[in-house]
Amino acid sequence: MSAESVCLQCGACCAYFRVAFYWGEADPNIAGAVPMELIQKLDALRVVMKGTHSRPVRCVALDGTVGQSVCCTIYESRPSPCRELQVAWVNGVPSEQCDRARLAWGLQPIEMGDLLTAVSPLPSFTLPTNPPIVAQP
Repeated sequence: MSAESVCLQCGACCAYFRVAFYWGEADPNIAGAVPMELIQKLDALRVVMKGTHSRPVRCVALDGTVGQSVCCTIYESRPSPCRELQVAWVNGVPSEQCDRARLAWGLQPIEMGDLLTAVSPLPSFTLPTNPPIVAQP
């Protein structure tokens, strides 16, 4: 199972954490910025994704059912906290945040073996029965 497929079946982080970030990430003059209509002011320098400021948390950009099938409706324009949070065991690194969010939703933490992806097997070869003899100098 790939990290992407785990995320598309989970979504727990989007319905557990407050997503706060620098307001400049939502600057409408910047291509790929977080849409202004999906944020609210947190303080002088930070904004939050709507739906994540207080409990119960559910980001307005999350579509689907947590733990079954989800997607981010602004994936290409998602804010930095969403880009930085990694699925547990991606690149062999655990993620306390991923585990905590999954447990809060009654989902088991991801095990390292869950993210093994299919790799092409090594080409097969047969050792020669009569290996060449190399003359010693």
